[in-house]
Amino acid sequence: MNRTRRIALLAPLLASSVALGPAAAASGAATGTAAAPEAGQCSLVKSGGKSDGTARYTLTGSGFNGSKKVTVTSEGGQSRTVGVSNSGHFQAKHLPYGQYSAAAGQGGTVKCVSPEKPAGETDKSKTPEEQYAAGRKAGFDQTKASCETKPKAPGLTAVDPNYEKGYTDGSAEALKAFCGTGTKPQEPNTSPADVASVSAAAAPASGSVNCAPLTKIVFTATITSKGAGQVIYRWDRSDGATASPEVVTFEAAGTKTVTDEWNRGGAAGTVVDGWEKVTILKPNSGMASNQATFKLTCS
Repeated sequence: MNRTRRIALLAPLLASSVALGPAAAASGAATGTAAAPEAGQCSLVKSGGKSDGTARYTLTGSGFNGSKKVTVTSEGGQSRTVGVSNSGHFQAKHLPYGQYSAAAGQGGTVKCVSPEKPAGETDKSKTPEEQYAAGRKAGFDQTKASCETKPKAPGLTAVDPNYEKGYTDGSAEALKAFCGTGTKPQEPNTSPADVASVSAAAAPASGSVNCAPLTKIVFTATITSKGAGQVIYRWDRSDGATASPEVVTFEAAGTKTVTDEWNRGGAAGTVVDGWEKVTILKPNSGMASNQATFKLTCS
């Protein structure tokens, strides 16, 4: 066979292999490694806050099927891990306003959608101490100028809870100093306190409850300090959720009370249980309350 003849015979074979390429690729896709799962989606919604009325947000996600946990990260780098339901949904509660992302294993990182920034929203990149100090100064200065018993601050219901707590404390101090007793004003005490003890309890803790649509479990913790100053704490839950750090200020040695809520539900006969506890972040890092447990039967 001469060279010209050999090339002519090979040409149909080459054309055939090219024509079969897409089919072969399709077959390979069917038998090869499965594609990575589709990324889910998530969004931040205002949840109305805790029992004291401070505005908080809930991050909700869907489409995270195949993942047991999702790591939620704020623009400031703070993160927490929450569980994912069998239907691919998750919720991260008690969040301040901000921009967030969610990452679940091989699904990659998803940028969540946040609503328009509320008027008067404070900078969430600040630490809890900085938020409190900024709020206290604003409350002190504004109340000193007006002597109003309830001074108004733009967007107060949408700001960081530590800023709002500081604003309230600064306002009360100015009222006492300039609008009542005339006592010389004192600078806000932002030095660390010294926690002596912390304990927590749940209510209701047991028994039969109406779970339609949800039942509210209220957690109350008492923090006792040996002296004046600030304590930074957070609430931790049995499902792995953790609340944002908050500040409580002691004017002197004594005991302060803080609260949190957890809404649970289920069909009649369902048993719901769990716990929450308070963890001290500063100054007595690592100190924590008992686990305030509950075990309820839905009626």
